[in-house]
Amino acid sequence: MRLVLDVRFGRSQYALTTGLPLAGPGLGIFGRSGAGKTTLLRLLAGTLQPDSGRIELGGRPYFDSRKGIRLPSGQRPVSTVLQHGNPVCSGTVNELLVFAYQGAAKRRRLLKPGYFVDALELGEIMDRRHDRLSDGERQRVDVAKAILGAPDLLLLDEAFTILGQNYRDRVLSVIKSVQKESGMAVLYASQSLGEIIELTDHVAILDDGRIIRTGSLKSLAKEQGILRYLGMNPIDNLVSLRIDSHDLEGGCTVANLFGLPFVLPLRRRLPVGRKVEISVRSSDIALAKSHIAGISIQNQIKGRVCALIPSGDKIFVQIDCGVTLLAEITSRAFRAMSLKEGDTVYCLIKAHAARYTDEIDAHSSRNEFQCSDGGYIFGSTRKQDISPGINF
Repeated sequence: MRLVLDVRFGRSQYALTTGLPLAGPGLGIFGRSGAGKTTLLRLLAGTLQPDSGRIELGGRPYFDSRKGIRLPSGQRPVSTVLQHGNPVCSGTVNELLVFAYQGAAKRRRLLKPGYFVDALELGEIMDRRHDRLSDGERQRVDVAKAILGAPDLLLLDEAFTILGQNYRDRVLSVIKSVQKESGMAVLYASQSLGEIIELTDHVAILDDGRIIRTGSLKSLAKEQGILRYLGMNPIDNLVSLRIDSHDLEGGCTVANLFGLPFVLPLRRRLPVGRKVEISVRSSDIALAKSHIAGISIQNQIKGRVCALIPSGDKIFVQIDCGVTLLAEITSRAFRAMSLKEGDTVYCLIKAHAARYTDEIDAHSSRNEFQCSDGGYIFGSTRKQDISPGINF
Protein backbone atom coordinates (compact mmCIF):
# COMPACT_ATOMS: atom_id res chain seq x y z
CA MET A 1 0.00 0.00 0.00
CA ARG A 2 1.37 3.39 -1.01
CA LEU A 3 0.56 6.84 0.27
CA VAL A 4 0.72 9.82 -2.08
CA LEU A 5 0.44 13.17 -0.35
CA ASP A 6 0.90 16.52 -2.10
CA VAL A 7 -1.32 19.16 -0.57
CA ARG A 8 -1.26 22.76 0.54
CA PHE A 9 -2.91 23.73 3.80
CA GLY A 10 -2.54 27.31 4.93
CA ARG A 11 1.10 28.27 4.48
CA SER A 12 2.37 24.68 4.68
CA GLN A 13 3.12 22.23 1.91
CA TYR A 14 2.91 18.53 2.79
CA ALA A 15 4.52 16.53 0.00
CA LEU A 16 5.31 12.86 -0.58
CA THR A 17 4.80 13.07 -4.31
CA THR A 18 6.73 9.93 -5.23
CA GLY A 19 4.54 7.78 -3.01
CA LEU A 20 5.52 6.13 0.23
CA PRO A 21 5.13 2.40 1.00
CA LEU A 22 3.32 1.82 4.28
CA ALA A 23 3.50 -1.97 4.49
CA GLY A 24 5.55 -3.78 7.11
CA PRO A 25 6.40 -1.97 10.31
CA GLY A 26 4.64 1.29 9.41
CA LEU A 27 5.96 4.84 9.41
CA GLY A 28 6.92 7.16 12.22
CA ILE A 29 6.27 10.90 11.82
CA PHE A 30 8.90 12.68 13.91
CA GLY A 31 8.85 16.38 14.66
CA ARG A 32 9.08 18.87 17.46
CA SER A 33 6.01 20.43 19.05
CA GLY A 34 4.36 22.65 16.45
CA ALA A 35 6.00 20.93 13.48
CA GLY A 36 2.58 20.00 12.04
CA LYS A 37 2.26 16.31 12.99
CA THR A 38 -1.35 16.48 14.17
CA THR A 39 -2.36 18.59 11.16
CA LEU A 40 -0.83 16.00 8.83
CA LEU A 41 -2.81 13.18 10.45
CA ARG A 42 -6.05 15.19 10.37
CA LEU A 43 -5.55 15.85 6.65
CA LEU A 44 -5.25 12.10 6.08
CA ALA A 45 -8.23 11.32 8.32
CA GLY A 46 -10.40 13.92 6.55
CA THR A 47 -11.20 15.97 9.64
CA LEU A 48 -9.30 18.78 7.89
CA GLN A 49 -9.61 19.45 4.16
CA PRO A 50 -6.57 20.83 2.28
CA ASP A 51 -6.75 24.04 0.28
CA SER A 52 -5.46 22.23 -2.79
CA GLY A 53 -3.56 19.17 -3.94
CA ARG A 54 -4.00 15.41 -3.82
CA ILE A 55 -4.13 12.61 -1.22
CA GLU A 56 -4.20 9.00 -2.36
CA LEU A 57 -3.86 5.73 -0.43
CA GLY A 58 -3.50 2.39 -2.15
CA GLY A 59 -4.53 3.91 -5.48
CA ARG A 60 -7.76 5.34 -4.06
CA PRO A 61 -8.08 9.15 -4.11
CA TYR A 62 -9.19 10.71 -0.82
CA PHE A 63 -8.76 14.27 -2.00
CA ASP A 64 -8.06 15.80 -5.41
CA SER A 65 -8.75 19.49 -5.85
CA ARG A 66 -8.42 19.31 -9.66
CA LYS A 67 -11.00 16.53 -9.97
CA GLY A 68 -13.28 17.86 -7.26
CA ILE A 69 -12.80 14.79 -5.02
CA ARG A 70 -13.26 15.47 -1.29
CA LEU A 71 -13.96 12.18 0.45
CA PRO A 72 -15.41 12.96 3.92
CA SER A 73 -13.85 11.43 7.00
CA GLY A 74 -16.73 8.97 7.54
CA GLN A 75 -16.11 7.39 4.14
CA ARG A 76 -12.37 6.95 4.54
CA PRO A 77 -11.13 3.56 5.79
CA VAL A 78 -9.02 5.38 8.37
CA SER A 79 -9.03 5.19 12.18
CA THR A 80 -7.38 7.76 14.43
CA VAL A 81 -6.24 7.57 18.05
CA LEU A 82 -4.99 10.78 19.67
CA GLN A 83 -3.13 11.28 22.92
CA HIS A 84 -5.94 13.57 24.03
CA GLY A 85 -9.10 14.76 22.33
CA ASN A 86 -10.62 11.47 21.14
CA PRO A 87 -14.42 11.74 21.07
CA VAL A 88 -16.03 10.78 24.38
CA CYS A 89 -18.99 8.45 23.89
CA SER A 90 -21.97 7.78 26.14
CA GLY A 91 -22.22 4.03 25.56
CA THR A 92 -20.60 1.25 27.57
CA VAL A 93 -17.28 -0.23 26.58
CA ASN A 94 -19.01 -3.46 25.51
CA GLU A 95 -21.47 -1.56 23.29
CA LEU A 96 -18.73 0.49 21.66
CA LEU A 97 -16.53 -2.49 20.84
CA VAL A 98 -19.43 -4.49 19.41
CA PHE A 99 -20.56 -1.49 17.36
CA ALA A 100 -17.05 -0.99 15.95
CA TYR A 101 -16.78 -4.68 15.07
CA GLN A 102 -20.18 -4.85 13.39
CA GLY A 103 -19.47 -1.68 11.44
CA ALA A 104 -16.44 -3.22 9.74
CA ALA A 105 -16.81 -5.03 6.44
CA LYS A 106 -17.14 -8.77 7.09
CA ARG A 107 -14.32 -9.63 4.71
CA ARG A 108 -11.96 -7.39 6.69
CA ARG A 109 -12.86 -8.53 10.21
CA LEU A 110 -9.77 -10.09 11.66
CA LEU A 111 -10.23 -9.97 15.43
CA LYS A 112 -13.29 -10.16 17.63
CA PRO A 113 -13.94 -7.88 20.63
CA GLY A 114 -13.04 -10.71 23.01
CA TYR A 115 -9.45 -10.63 21.78
CA PHE A 116 -9.03 -7.05 22.98
CA VAL A 117 -10.82 -7.78 26.26
CA ASP A 118 -8.07 -10.27 27.05
CA ALA A 119 -5.09 -8.57 25.38
CA LEU A 120 -5.74 -5.11 26.88
CA GLU A 121 -7.34 -6.24 30.15
CA LEU A 122 -10.72 -4.61 29.52
CA GLY A 123 -12.81 -7.25 31.33
CA GLU A 124 -13.41 -5.20 34.49
CA ILE A 125 -14.61 -2.12 32.60
CA MET A 126 -16.82 -3.67 29.91
CA ASP A 127 -20.05 -2.50 31.60
CA ARG A 128 -18.77 0.98 32.38
CA ARG A 129 -19.61 4.01 30.29
CA HIS A 130 -16.87 5.38 28.07
CA ASP A 131 -17.26 8.86 29.55
CA ARG A 132 -16.66 7.48 33.07
CA LEU A 133 -13.28 5.89 32.32
CA SER A 134 -9.87 7.16 33.36
CA ASP A 135 -7.62 8.56 30.63
CA GLY A 136 -5.56 5.38 30.44
CA GLU A 137 -8.63 3.11 30.34
CA ARG A 138 -10.25 5.23 27.66
CA GLN A 139 -7.10 5.11 25.57
CA ARG A 140 -7.01 1.31 25.63
CA VAL A 141 -10.66 1.21 24.59
CA ASP A 142 -10.05 3.74 21.81
CA VAL A 143 -7.19 1.65 20.42
CA ALA A 144 -9.41 -1.45 20.45
CA LYS A 145 -12.25 0.44 18.73
CA ALA A 146 -9.93 1.81 16.08
CA ILE A 147 -8.52 -1.61 15.15
CA LEU A 148 -11.90 -3.37 15.32
CA GLY A 149 -13.08 -0.96 12.61
CA ALA A 150 -10.65 -2.80 10.27
CA PRO A 151 -9.15 0.34 8.73
CA ASP A 152 -6.72 0.43 5.83
CA LEU A 153 -4.79 3.07 7.74
CA LEU A 154 -4.38 3.52 11.50
CA LEU A 155 -3.24 6.97 12.60
CA LEU A 156 -1.69 7.30 16.06
CA ASP A 157 -0.87 10.74 17.47
CA GLU A 158 1.28 10.52 20.63
CA ALA A 159 -1.07 7.68 21.52
CA PHE A 160 1.10 5.69 23.96
CA THR A 161 2.18 8.31 26.47
CA ILE A 162 -0.77 8.03 28.87
CA LEU A 163 -0.94 4.23 28.78
CA GLY A 164 1.95 3.47 31.13
CA GLN A 165 4.76 1.08 30.23
CA ASN A 166 2.87 -2.17 30.90
CA TYR A 167 -0.12 -1.32 28.72
CA ARG A 168 2.03 0.40 26.12
CA ASP A 169 3.87 -2.90 25.56
CA ARG A 170 0.53 -4.70 25.25
CA VAL A 171 -0.85 -2.17 22.74
CA LEU A 172 2.34 -2.30 20.68
CA SER A 173 2.14 -6.09 20.59
CA VAL A 174 -1.48 -5.94 19.40
CA ILE A 175 -0.70 -3.39 16.69
CA LYS A 176 2.27 -5.37 15.39
CA SER A 177 0.20 -8.56 15.32
CA VAL A 178 -2.60 -6.89 13.35
CA GLN A 179 -0.09 -5.35 10.94
CA LYS A 180 1.40 -8.75 10.26
CA GLU A 181 -1.92 -10.53 9.77
CA SER A 182 -3.92 -7.87 7.90
CA GLY A 183 -1.39 -5.59 6.23
CA MET A 184 -2.95 -2.58 7.98
CA ALA A 185 -0.82 0.53 7.44
CA VAL A 186 0.18 2.49 10.54
CA LEU A 187 1.39 6.07 10.90
CA TYR A 188 2.65 7.03 14.34
CA ALA A 189 3.31 10.72 14.99
CA SER A 190 5.43 11.64 17.99
CA GLN A 191 8.11 14.01 19.22
CA SER A 192 9.69 11.03 21.00
CA LEU A 193 12.03 9.02 18.81
CA GLY A 194 12.03 6.39 21.55
CA GLU A 195 8.33 5.68 21.04
CA ILE A 196 8.71 5.61 17.25
CA ILE A 197 11.63 3.18 17.49
CA GLU A 198 9.43 0.74 19.43
CA LEU A 199 7.03 0.57 16.47
CA THR A 200 9.21 1.12 13.40
CA ASP A 201 12.62 2.36 12.29
CA HIS A 202 11.16 4.00 9.15
CA VAL A 203 10.74 7.71 9.77
CA ALA A 204 9.48 10.84 8.05
CA ILE A 205 10.94 14.01 9.54
CA LEU A 206 8.54 16.93 9.71
CA ASP A 207 9.61 20.51 10.35
CA ASP A 208 7.57 23.71 10.04
CA GLY A 209 4.85 21.86 8.15
CA ARG A 210 7.25 20.32 5.63
CA ILE A 211 8.23 16.69 5.22
CA ILE A 212 11.94 17.20 4.72
CA ARG A 213 13.16 13.60 4.55
CA THR A 214 11.97 10.01 4.82
CA GLY A 215 13.92 6.81 5.29
CA SER A 216 15.17 4.35 7.86
CA LEU A 217 16.59 5.78 11.06
CA LYS A 218 19.98 4.36 10.16
CA SER A 219 20.01 5.95 6.71
CA LEU A 220 18.88 9.32 8.07
CA ALA A 221 21.59 9.14 10.71
CA LYS A 222 24.20 9.41 7.96
CA GLU A 223 22.77 12.58 6.46
CA GLN A 224 24.57 15.25 8.41
CA GLY A 225 22.74 18.13 6.75
CA ILE A 226 19.30 16.92 7.74
CA LEU A 227 20.38 16.26 11.31
CA ARG A 228 21.97 19.68 11.71
CA TYR A 229 18.84 21.28 10.27
CA LEU A 230 16.91 19.72 13.14
CA GLY A 231 19.43 20.94 15.69
CA MET A 232 21.27 17.61 15.91
CA ASN A 233 25.01 17.15 15.66
CA PRO A 234 26.43 13.80 14.43
CA ILE A 235 28.77 12.65 17.14
CA ASP A 236 27.20 9.90 19.20
CA ASN A 237 26.63 6.16 19.25
CA LEU A 238 23.53 3.98 19.10
CA VAL A 239 23.92 0.41 20.35
CA SER A 240 21.38 -2.44 20.49
CA LEU A 241 21.45 -4.69 23.57
CA ARG A 242 19.35 -7.38 25.27
CA ILE A 243 18.39 -7.09 28.92
CA ASP A 244 19.84 -9.96 30.96
CA SER A 245 19.09 -9.04 34.59
CA HIS A 246 18.51 -6.32 37.16
CA ASP A 247 20.93 -5.93 40.07
CA LEU A 248 18.74 -4.12 42.58
CA GLU A 249 21.39 -4.15 45.29
CA GLY A 250 24.04 -2.93 42.89
CA GLY A 251 21.72 -0.29 41.41
CA CYS A 252 22.14 -1.30 37.79
CA THR A 253 20.63 -3.21 34.89
CA VAL A 254 22.86 -5.71 33.07
CA ALA A 255 22.49 -6.23 29.34
CA ASN A 256 24.15 -8.54 26.82
CA LEU A 257 26.43 -7.26 24.05
CA PHE A 258 27.70 -10.09 21.86
CA GLY A 259 27.81 -12.43 24.84
CA LEU A 260 29.50 -9.95 27.17
CA PRO A 261 27.84 -8.09 30.06
CA PHE A 262 27.15 -4.38 29.61
CA VAL A 263 26.17 -2.45 32.74
CA LEU A 264 23.43 0.16 32.38
CA PRO A 265 21.44 2.50 34.65
CA LEU A 266 18.83 0.56 36.60
CA ARG A 267 15.48 0.26 34.80
CA ARG A 268 13.33 -2.34 36.57
CA ARG A 269 10.48 -1.67 34.11
CA LEU A 270 12.41 -3.44 31.32
CA PRO A 271 11.62 -7.16 31.15
CA VAL A 272 14.47 -9.66 30.93
CA GLY A 273 15.01 -10.62 27.30
CA ARG A 274 13.81 -7.25 26.01
CA LYS A 275 15.89 -5.65 23.24
CA VAL A 276 16.79 -2.02 23.93
CA GLU A 277 18.84 0.67 22.29
CA ILE A 278 21.15 2.99 24.17
CA SER A 279 22.93 6.17 23.19
CA VAL A 280 26.47 6.94 24.36
CA ARG A 281 28.20 10.23 23.63
CA SER A 282 31.52 9.92 21.87
CA SER A 283 32.99 12.23 24.51
CA ASP A 284 31.88 9.77 27.23
CA ILE A 285 34.03 6.95 25.84
CA ALA A 286 37.61 6.78 27.18
CA LEU A 287 40.21 4.58 25.54
CA ALA A 288 42.90 2.32 26.96
CA LYS A 289 45.43 0.06 25.26
CA SER A 290 44.83 -2.74 27.74
CA HIS A 291 42.18 -3.93 30.18
CA ILE A 292 42.39 -1.99 33.47
CA ALA A 293 41.85 -3.78 36.79
CA GLY A 294 40.60 -2.06 39.93
CA ILE A 295 38.67 0.72 38.19
CA SER A 296 35.13 1.91 38.88
CA ILE A 297 34.18 2.08 35.19
CA GLN A 298 32.06 -1.03 34.65
CA ASN A 299 32.21 -1.44 30.87
CA GLN A 300 35.50 -2.17 29.11
CA ILE A 301 34.79 -3.24 25.54
CA LYS A 302 37.63 -4.63 23.43
CA GLY A 303 37.85 -3.48 19.84
CA ARG A 304 40.06 -2.60 16.89
CA VAL A 305 40.76 0.92 15.61
CA CYS A 306 39.41 1.11 12.06
CA ALA A 307 39.61 4.87 11.39
CA LEU A 308 41.14 8.05 12.82
CA ILE A 309 39.29 11.26 12.00
CA PRO A 310 40.96 14.61 12.88
CA SER A 311 38.58 17.42 13.84
CA GLY A 312 40.30 20.59 15.05
CA ASP A 313 42.05 19.86 18.33
CA LYS A 314 40.23 16.52 18.68
CA ILE A 315 40.50 13.10 17.12
CA PHE A 316 37.47 10.89 16.53
CA VAL A 317 38.50 7.24 16.80
CA GLN A 318 36.25 4.73 15.06
CA ILE A 319 36.44 1.33 16.76
CA ASP A 320 35.05 -2.01 15.61
CA CYS A 321 33.76 -3.81 18.73
CA GLY A 322 31.24 -5.99 16.91
CA VAL A 323 29.32 -2.75 16.74
CA THR A 324 31.02 0.42 15.52
CA LEU A 325 31.73 2.98 18.22
CA LEU A 326 33.04 6.51 17.86
CA ALA A 327 35.21 7.88 20.66
CA GLU A 328 36.34 11.49 20.96
CA ILE A 329 39.80 12.12 22.43
CA THR A 330 42.15 15.11 22.49
CA SER A 331 45.06 15.38 20.11
CA ARG A 332 47.35 15.22 23.18
CA ALA A 333 45.83 11.87 24.26
CA PHE A 334 46.10 10.60 20.71
CA ARG A 335 49.81 11.38 20.59
CA ALA A 336 50.42 9.93 24.06
CA MET A 337 48.77 6.64 23.05
CA SER A 338 50.48 6.57 19.63
CA LEU A 339 47.26 5.23 18.14
CA LYS A 340 47.15 3.89 14.62
CA GLU A 341 44.63 1.96 12.54
CA GLY A 342 44.54 -1.71 13.46
CA ASP A 343 45.49 -1.16 17.12
CA THR A 344 43.60 -3.04 19.82
CA VAL A 345 41.92 -0.73 22.34
CA TYR A 346 39.40 -0.98 25.15
CA CYS A 347 36.41 1.38 25.19
CA LEU A 348 35.73 2.47 28.77
CA ILE A 349 32.11 3.50 29.34
CA LYS A 350 30.53 4.40 32.68
CA ALA A 351 27.15 2.79 33.28
CA HIS A 352 25.43 6.16 33.65
CA ALA A 353 26.93 7.47 30.42
CA ALA A 354 24.47 5.22 28.58
CA ARG A 355 21.06 6.73 27.80
CA TYR A 356 18.04 4.68 26.83
CA THR A 357 16.69 5.93 23.49
CA ASP A 358 13.08 5.46 24.63
CA GLU A 359 13.77 8.24 27.15
CA ILE A 360 14.93 10.67 24.47
CA ASP A 361 12.46 13.12 22.93
CA ALA A 362 12.41 16.39 21.07
CA HIS A 363 12.28 18.40 24.32
CA SER A 364 15.65 17.04 25.43
CA SER A 365 18.59 19.37 25.43
CA ARG A 366 20.27 16.72 23.31
CA ASN A 367 18.82 14.19 20.86
CA GLU A 368 21.34 11.40 20.50
CA PHE A 369 22.12 8.26 18.55
CA GLN A 370 24.88 6.42 16.35
CA CYS A 371 24.12 3.43 14.22
CA SER A 372 26.11 0.29 14.75
CA ASP A 373 26.88 0.09 11.02
CA GLY A 374 28.92 3.27 11.13
CA GLY A 375 26.38 6.07 10.74
CA TYR A 376 26.77 8.96 13.12
CA ILE A 377 24.01 10.60 15.06
CA PHE A 378 22.77 13.29 17.29
CA GLY A 379 23.93 15.99 19.68
CA SER A 380 22.73 19.57 19.86
CA THR A 381 23.39 22.60 17.70
CA ARG A 382 21.49 25.82 17.26
CA LYS A 383 19.38 26.18 14.12
CA GLN A 384 20.83 29.66 13.52
CA ASP A 385 24.31 28.11 13.32
CA ILE A 386 23.35 26.12 10.21
CA SER A 387 24.54 27.34 6.86
CA PRO A 388 21.64 28.55 4.66
CA GLY A 389 23.36 26.85 1.73
CA ILE A 390 22.51 23.32 2.89
CA ASN A 391 20.22 21.61 0.41
CA PHE A 392 17.70 18.94 1.28
